[in-house]
Amino acid sequence: MPLLVSNYSWQQTKTAVFLSLPLRGVCVRDADVFCTENYLKVNFPPFLFEAFLYAPIDDASSKAKIGNDTIVFTLYKKEAVMWETLSMSGVDKEMMQIIREKSILQAQEKAKEATEAKATAKRENQKYTLNVMMQVSCIDRKVL
Repeated sequence: MPLLVSNYSWQQTKTAVFLSLPLRGVCVRDADVFCTENYLKVNFPPFLFEAFLYAPIDDASSKAKIGNDTIVFTLYKKEAVMWETLSMSGVDKEMMQIIREKSILQAQEKAKEATEAKATAKRENQKYTLNVMMQVSCIDRKVL
């Protein structure tokens, strides 16, 4: 059973949230970070930090820096408003599970889209390369 981390600190501006999470002597390689627009989880055995964020963030541009036994997150808000708390209050276990599952599905969908985009770009690049090679070959034949 993981130990929940509660000694974190956070600050905010209208556009960003800055979260500092101590690693407590855990090797940096062992830290696992999962972040979506409504959910943030950091697992560094035997410790676990989980936050059901107060409002959505832009997970694509948000950043995490690991060093000096600390993880520092810069989470960019989707809406420029001040948050009352870092995490939603009054979230029961069932709602937590729903948010976790939704976040995992969202991350899988983004990964699938990125893979498909990469494959499409690779095919287009191969097509372009083949076309250029055919043009070069045609020019070589005309020269001979």
